Amino acid sequence: MKYNYYELERKIRITDRLEETISFKDKIDGVEYLDIDDVKVTGRFQLINRDSVNFSLHITTTITSPCVITLDPVKVLVDFDTDLLYTFKVADDDSFPIIDNMIELDEVIWGEIILHMPLRVIKEGAEYEMEEEITIEKENPFAKLLNEQMEE
Repeated sequence: MKYNYYELERKIRITDRLEETISFKDKIDGVEYLDIDDVKVTGRFQLINRDSVNFSLHITTTITSPCVITLDPVKVLVDFDTDLLYTFKVADDDSFPIIDNMIELDEVIWGEIILHMPLRVIKEGAEYEMEEEITIEKENPFAKLLNEQMEE
């Protein structure tokens, strides 16, 4: 999703709504994420003080990720709202720059999707069995700490 700031100024006279579909298939590495459906982005934008644009977006997609136990593919729904501020005068870490009058949302939206993905995905019904018991040698200087942690 790429917008020219001045096109948004003209567009807001008609509507402040956005609805786009983005493909991030090229971002998938095949290890951490196996597949991603097209990302649906809906929302609104608001021009602020002639130097900023605020986007209030709803983002929805499904990502297929391997189960950490079985490695079987598991589909995970990613569905969230976010607010993004783009400005000509970037003053803090909460805003993104408007460069050459262009607002590029794709990379920021991808980053937001990754932030909303769970770190570990476990397939329903998958069970983990520890094959061997962990033993800690008495000579190990950290043995006391490790034993205390295992007892908790």
